[in-house]
Amino acid sequence: MRESLVDKTHEMGVDFDKFIAGVAADKSDMEMAQEFGVSEKTIQHFKNHFFRYGINDVQGQD
Repeated sequence: MRESLVDKTHEMGVDFDKFIAGVAADKSDMEMAQEFGVSEKTIQHFKNHFFRYGINDVQGQD
């Protein structure tokens, strides 16, 4: 089951709206990782999910 990006960011303590604003502002992974207190790999994962699946793509839930 693939969770929505909203759920994923929430689980990691990342403010979803600020994350989207960072993507829109073309902030680097390093900048965003420092801002949110997570690893660059986490930010890369979130960005990959966003560009591949969008915001609310949830599969496997009934």
